Amino acid sequence: MNKISISIPGCNGRMGKTLLSLILENSKYELASATCLPNEDEVGINIGLFAGKSKINKVISSDPLSLFKNAHVLIDFTAPDATMFHAKQCYDNKMSIVIGTTGLNDDQEKELLLLSKRIPIVYSANFSIGVTLLSSLVSKATKTLGFDWDIEVLEMHHKHKVDSPSGTALLLGKSAADARHKELSNVKSVSRDGLVGKRKADEIGFAVLRGGDVVGEHSVLFCNSGERIELAHKATDRSIFASGALRASYWAANAEPGLYSLADVLENGG
Repeated sequence: MNKISISIPGCNGRMGKTLLSLILENSKYELASATCLPNEDEVGINIGLFAGKSKINKVISSDPLSLFKNAHVLIDFTAPDATMFHAKQCYDNKMSIVIGTTGLNDDQEKELLLLSKRIPIVYSANFSIGVTLLSSLVSKATKTLGFDWDIEVLEMHHKHKVDSPSGTALLLGKSAADARHKELSNVKSVSRDGLVGKRKADEIGFAVLRGGDVVGEHSVLFCNSGERIELAHKATDRSIFASGALRASYWAANAEPGLYSLADVLENGG
C-alpha cells in the first residue's frame, strides 16, 4: 500500500494538531477525517489552515462516525472512554487503530485484546523510538544486575497532564518487573508519605513531578551500595510521538489482526 488514509479524533488537542501537520506534509498519508467535540470552537474550521498549512477541502467535523468512512487507520490520543468507543467502531468497520491514550484500566486493556482478534491494534504508552529503546535497555539492565539493586522510576510532565504516574513511567516499570518475573501491580510503590517503613527489597518506586510545559522526561535509577546507574530519556518536541504513531499506522494498515506494541512494529520492519 503506497498511501494510507488516516482519521484523527480529538484533532484540536496538542497531539492531534501535530498529527494533522505531519500528515498534510507527507505524501505517504492522506487525511480521511478529523474531529473534535460538538461544543468546541474548532468545529467547521478548515483543517489545512488549522494545522498551519495551506487550505484543503476538509473541515473539522463534530460527527464521530465520519472517522470510520474511507479510512485505513485511526490514530487515537484522546481519553480512555473515547478510545474504547473508537476501538469498537474500528472493530465493526475492520479498520486498524493506533492507540497512544494512557490511563486505560485492566478491563479496557482486556477488551482491546479481544478486539485485536479481528483487527490490528498498536497500543503503546509512548510512541517515541527512543523510549522504546530505553524500555529494552531497562529490561536488559534489570536481568543483568539481578535483585540486589533497587529500582526507582522518576518522571516529569507539563502541568496539564491528568494521569499519574505517566503511562511511559508505568511502561518502564513494567519492563523492569517483567524482567524479574513479577507483576508490576504487586511491586510498585507510588505514594510515599509519612512513616511508610523501610523500602521493600523487590519494590519498584515511582516519583512524579508536574510543572510548566515539560513534554516528557523519564529516568530509571538502579541503586546499590556505593554506586548508581541512571538510564534516561528527555523529549523536547511533541512531534517525536506523532512521528512514531504515523510510522506505526503505516505498518498497521497492512498488518494481520493482533495486539502490538511499538517495539513489535520496529522489530517487524515498521
